[in-house]
Amino acid sequence: MKMITRFSLYGFLKNFDFSEPFLILFWLSLGLNFFQIGILVAFQNVLINAMEIPSGAFADLYGRKTCMMISLASYVVSFILFAVAQSFAMLFLPLVFYAMGDAFRTGTHKAMIFDWLKINGRLDERTKVYGYTRSWSNYGSAFSVLIAAAIMIVFRDYRLVFWLSVVPGLVGLWNMYCYPDELNHRNGGTVSVRDVLLHTFSGVKKAVSHPRLRTLVAQNMAFEGCFVVSKDFIQPLLKAQVLVLASYIALSEDRATSLGVGAVYFVLHMVSAFTSRRAHGFVKKAKSENRAALILLLAGSALFAASAFGLYTGRIYIAIAVFVVLFILQNLWVPVNVAQYDSYSDASDQATILSVASQAKAIGVAVLAPLSGLAADSVGIQGSMAFFSGVLLLVFIASAAKKENR
Repeated sequence: MKMITRFSLYGFLKNFDFSEPFLILFWLSLGLNFFQIGILVAFQNVLINAMEIPSGAFADLYGRKTCMMISLASYVVSFILFAVAQSFAMLFLPLVFYAMGDAFRTGTHKAMIFDWLKINGRLDERTKVYGYTRSWSNYGSAFSVLIAAAIMIVFRDYRLVFWLSVVPGLVGLWNMYCYPDELNHRNGGTVSVRDVLLHTFSGVKKAVSHPRLRTLVAQNMAFEGCFVVSKDFIQPLLKAQVLVLASYIALSEDRATSLGVGAVYFVLHMVSAFTSRRAHGFVKKAKSENRAALILLLAGSALFAASAFGLYTGRIYIAIAVFVVLFILQNLWVPVNVAQYDSYSDASDQATILSVASQAKAIGVAVLAPLSGLAADSVGIQGSMAFFSGVLLLVFIASAAKKENR
């Protein structure tokens, strides 16, 4: 099997997670409130943040392929533990393994792709190859949603989607095992945890002391944090909207919900696959990455405000439409934000700076998730949407003022 096919298969299978579109509904079915869900989301992101440092040291010491196999195995264990969880307290253990899966793969597989291209003298194709393999990740998400929806329509069992997610997880583990050993890259010398911590501290220091990098990190923390937390609210919103339509179709409430969630998530992931390859065109029209980022921040704030208005007035369809547009913005945001770091970081510390940006996103989620959960429990989901709108507006104003003052 050609390696580009294996790279694409990795992304496809990694995102073939049947539980993703029903995770929040599963938690709500256990009797959790939005504040408890916010605590779980924050806990997971703090763990990912904390594990990224030792996972990087592990990859350096023992190899990237080994690190990736641990990641994929952790996902499988997480699915099994989710399937048997019965209470709020029991949900923390599967989140530990899921966070381990995320932390151990962050950036590692991309490095393996670039290593393979370098070995084969095709490094000039890295943008094309990475964009191609990334699109297959979105396709995996899209088609897994369709299958998950069918499972829920037929069996109406949230736990079953976790059990079935184990299958593509094991196939993905086998696919990674088949990667050539030459991609199990290790540093020539030994790397201590102390060395990694010192290098990370140096990157953090630069990120918070360099004015432009500090702005980029703050922008990413706000935009990605608001998006990651808010996108989970679409599940109960879809359920509420489908219940209104359930009387017009010959399906039970559970099956109608599964159909609605599956259809919308399929559209979202297909839109993501389409949009991620076209971010460069948006930047060209905006005339610069800085301007593109400001446009996206302001647009995000306006969209969250529109969502809050729609929910406040009972027009749930407005909020659902907003989420579709937010997915488009997020797939523009990631390449726009990451591209800016190239201008303000050296090649020697670029990976570390990007890691700091990733960790800042996790911190943003950890802070915003409980606060937005409290807002949702107090005044409804519209309160959370208004909260997100305010956060992005404040960051936009601060970023625009700094740009003018430079």
